[in-house]
Amino acid sequence: MKQFDIIIIGAGVSGLFTAMGLANQNKKVLIIDAGKSLAARLSRLGGDIAGNQSSDRYMGFGGLGLSEGKYNYTNDFGGDLASKIGPSESLYYQHKVDQLLCSYGATARAMYRTDDIDLMKRAKQFGFNILSTQTRHLGTSLSVNIFSQFAKYLSAKMSFYFDTTVDSITPYQQQLKLTLNNNCSVLANKVIVAVGRGGMAWFDPIAKQLKLDYQQTRLDLGFRIEMHGQQLAPLLKNTFETKLDYSTNDYRATTYCMNPKGRVIAKHQDGLVMADGQNAHEVGQSHNLNFTLFIPKWFTTRDAADNYLYETISTINQHQSNIAVQRLADIDSHFQYCQQTIEPTLTSANYSDLAVVTPNEYLYYTCDFLKALEKLLGEPIDGNTLLYALDSKLYAPVIKTDHRFLTQVNNLYIIGDCSGVTSSLSQAAASGLYVADQLCHR
Repeated sequence: MKQFDIIIIGAGVSGLFTAMGLANQNKKVLIIDAGKSLAARLSRLGGDIAGNQSSDRYMGFGGLGLSEGKYNYTNDFGGDLASKIGPSESLYYQHKVDQLLCSYGATARAMYRTDDIDLMKRAKQFGFNILSTQTRHLGTSLSVNIFSQFAKYLSAKMSFYFDTTVDSITPYQQQLKLTLNNNCSVLANKVIVAVGRGGMAWFDPIAKQLKLDYQQTRLDLGFRIEMHGQQLAPLLKNTFETKLDYSTNDYRATTYCMNPKGRVIAKHQDGLVMADGQNAHEVGQSHNLNFTLFIPKWFTTRDAADNYLYETISTINQHQSNIAVQRLADIDSHFQYCQQTIEPTLTSANYSDLAVVTPNEYLYYTCDFLKALEKLLGEPIDGNTLLYALDSKLYAPVIKTDHRFLTQVNNLYIIGDCSGVTSSLSQAAASGLYVADQLCHR
């Protein structure tokens, strides 16, 4: 039976940044992933990573790091890493993530900030909070280039098992024994689970076997909103994008993934088709601006959250690949058509009555948010504005770990988005570097 100092399960963002932090520590490291190597992934994905419908878009070397590559360095959103390791440590490790990316070419995309002190003060008068961040938006092609360099570097430092799943994790003589799907077993002094939210179906039975404690699960759903390019100009005088947070007694809504001059695209996930955004670096500039307005909902279990998502989106998809779209003025008569024409960038979307195919609470809250936004803008929202149904952001249930991400099972760590602590590339990667440092110091 082969023995390793550390085994990392999952070759996504959190797992790879852990590996990068361990690469020069003279430790025998194995990374196991159910997906393919990077070269095999890229061959199967082809030229359209965002539109690819296969599991290769999410699994394998790089995980979701091969997506838009948007790294938001902040404690304001993207997870609760600050509550786990402290606000200053969280930012410290997020900026270590950026330094590492920049050493592999991320400087090709300039960092930008979204904080605007004057706007923050004015926004509070109308019930909004401006969430601030430093952002480096790599885009898919640069992300692929950087992770290709990671692959070359790490393959010379440690071992990889691809197309391999772990059937069980068992405490064994002060170590942990992993039984693999090929009937082989391996031993490790430390095991780090870093499978992302997408790996929860695999991890659930492992967690039950080990009697790990789960908490509630969050699911964000919201319309992808496409406006004419100057609609938010009063908010974007000093920054490329902004992130608005708005709360009432009934709901909380937050803007997500704002793409000035970008396009709305279809994303395929777990057999569902949803609206997403892609930045202008990837697809060429449009005359529009798009973002998602996410409204969170909490569930007692991950299965309940998944079932709600599937039922909601499959109703919209009509068991095909349908994405529904409707103009704002056709939804709420408060909003009036202006002379500004807004051509949809997702031309395959079907005009539909969103009140029929989507839960009405999301429509009501979205219109309420946009009415409040008019007051902040000091001008009306154009009734030509398009609402695409729906976008989603999935979260893993929070799993009980200490400040080192160590579970009650000795030597077993849970990091990244599958821990329920992080929900962004930057914080997932930071959790990996942080745990690597914990293991090196120990």
